[in-house]
Amino acid sequence: MKKPVLLITAGPTREPIDDVRFLSNGASGRLGLGLARVAQAGGWEVHLALGPVKADIPSDVHHHPFETARDLDRICAGLWPRVDAMVATAAVCDYRPESRISGKMKKSEGDWNLTLIRNPDVLERRSREKRDASGDRILVGFALESGAGEEEARRKAVKKSLDLVLCNSPDNLGVAMGDYTWIEPGEASIDLPNISKELLAGKLLEFIGTHVTSRRSHSVSMGNDEPESQKAK
Repeated sequence: MKKPVLLITAGPTREPIDDVRFLSNGASGRLGLGLARVAQAGGWEVHLALGPVKADIPSDVHHHPFETARDLDRICAGLWPRVDAMVATAAVCDYRPESRISGKMKKSEGDWNLTLIRNPDVLERRSREKRDASGDRILVGFALESGAGEEEARRKAVKKSLDLVLCNSPDNLGVAMGDYTWIEPGEASIDLPNISKELLAGKLLEFIGTHVTSRRSHSVSMGNDEPESQKAK
């Protein structure tokens, strides 16, 4: 069988205001990079869509750089037909300026009112096409919340057909360790206090690996992935 294909999104988006300023956040991409490393070492075909952060990309990992949410959406849409699992660790700006100002906006008297419009929901769009000929793809998302975290995370899991959602707080942005709540729909939540992002990456790979094995076994039983010796006849 071919290697299972994992799509990871990581890092922040940048939404330009003018040629100098932009809206963004403090995401480091550390968790996504850690997951890419362990997945590549585990025999996966890894596609890493990485926002504008400085990073050493693991060898043999397919690197897809992006700046904006719309860039990321195009990358994911293009890769989607070949993907078995997606882990969306990127911190995507929900809104962007309605229009980009050419050059640098000059300071003037009075306030500057900036109109923001909604960005595409990259993960929700992929969930609309979760099923392919091999069955349901595996979708893992994150809920960055400052209050009522688990309730909102479970709502997102249902809306986006997620197999797993990890709830965390803004304190986890850009740090090596953090507190997470592991939530599988229909199951009791599991707290993961002060866990390193490297250890969390290992747990994520174990989870998606188990589910992708089941997906691929189903595909073979349905005759969608015959051995090469059979295809050659």
